[in-house]
Amino acid sequence: MQIKATVMRGVLAATATAAILAAGAAGYWWNKEPAFDAERILAQSKLKGRTFQGEVREVRALGGKVGAYLMEEHSVPLAAVSLRFAKAGTAYETRPGVALLAESVLLDGAGDYSRKELRRLMKEKGIRLDAAADNDTLAFSLSYVKEFENEALEVLRAVLFEPQLNEEDLALARRQLAVLRQREKESPAHQLGELVKREFYGSHPYGRESIPDEAALEAVTAADIRAYLQTVMGKDNLTVGIAGDMDRAEAEAFLSRAVADLPDKAAVKALPEFKPDFQQEKIAEISPISAQSIVLTAAAGVARLDKDFYPLYVADYIFGGAGLSSRLSQAVREKEGLTYGIYSMLSMSDAVNTWSVGFSATPENTAEIMEIAAAEYRDFYDNGVSEEELQQAKDSLMASFNLRFGSLINIAGMLEQMQYQKLGRDFLQNRQAQVAAITAEEVNSAIKRRLPKSFDAAGGVRVFEVSGGLKAARENGAAE
Repeated sequence: MQIKATVMRGVLAATATAAILAAGAAGYWWNKEPAFDAERILAQSKLKGRTFQGEVREVRALGGKVGAYLMEEHSVPLAAVSLRFAKAGTAYETRPGVALLAESVLLDGAGDYSRKELRRLMKEKGIRLDAAADNDTLAFSLSYVKEFENEALEVLRAVLFEPQLNEEDLALARRQLAVLRQREKESPAHQLGELVKREFYGSHPYGRESIPDEAALEAVTAADIRAYLQTVMGKDNLTVGIAGDMDRAEAEAFLSRAVADLPDKAAVKALPEFKPDFQQEKIAEISPISAQSIVLTAAAGVARLDKDFYPLYVADYIFGGAGLSSRLSQAVREKEGLTYGIYSMLSMSDAVNTWSVGFSATPENTAEIMEIAAAEYRDFYDNGVSEEELQQAKDSLMASFNLRFGSLINIAGMLEQMQYQKLGRDFLQNRQAQVAAITAEEVNSAIKRRLPKSFDAAGGVRVFEVSGGLKAARENGAAE
């Protein structure tokens, strides 16, 4: 069973989830001992400035209707394939819960294999297959020993085109999701996510609950899931990354066998237009289950292919994305000890691009942190970044990028994302040069033109807070 802890699915974007959860889990137990600073170590390592040397090829199959980016690596007899269907995630489903249940039961029996038989085959042959739906996409990740490619293809095709979707498996998935939904209610991070959904996204599909209620899940049938899969999976919305022991001819053959039965065009509908409001005043809720407060701010971000993306990517890294060395962390955590962690990040999705800041703290420290963050941002906006800050950021971003090549499945995923985000086949060769070429003038100009004028509603920053109320409730005798 593949029930996933989708605690904050669709808060601002999939990437924001991990950061918010990390901030929430860290709590307010600030440790004054020096912390491990991975970014500083990377910036000083031999990875600094390294440029990727591998060749990425474009492979086309089925009369050019399906394409993939391929990176050959023949040193080990392994291969990895990442497949992603655009406009196929939870925001595009026609019935709430369909994508989540599909993700949960696709590997619970497919083709002629029962759940047990499918698991045994995959274990014995060294095959790994995962399915995951986020707001925007439905993705599959496959890795296997080259000797058993036929079996891996058989498993993939069975899951894509012949999932059994037995009622027994669906019933179990519904029960597990209901339990997970109840657990989420005990998470202040989840409460913050639901607050953002209600107040920021509202009736837009991004505003749906991360896990629908039991009645909605019960209403989803096997026929609904089959219809969803048939609707959202097509050759035209598929992007693929392939890495490992596979040459061009083998990759073409793999694609032809794997996805030949897909329709030429997916039948997905466009998302409703979303017009974000970044100028409303702060909204807060009391959390009866937590003694800490969790805060998330949201402002307009930037599209991945926008000319200002790289300057703002570096700007964000300096302000709050660099971990302990960021301006926010230095001002709030290192100097004042008011929070264990504070971060900023750029997020992109089909509906909206955002720039966000998040942290957790004791309720009595929250207002002070916001004041310090606002003052730090004012200096950041008015005076920009220095040449020294810029060089340190570029060194670190270039060094850490090379860590992404740690496994074939990571490489396959990166190749698929290059196609999905339309970054081009030469992205790996050019990315480091693009970062290295950024100037302080470009960064500071982008900050003034694209980021909020101030760290408040008037400047274009929404603030959402789940305020810890457990301590007060206990003191008042309202909670055990």
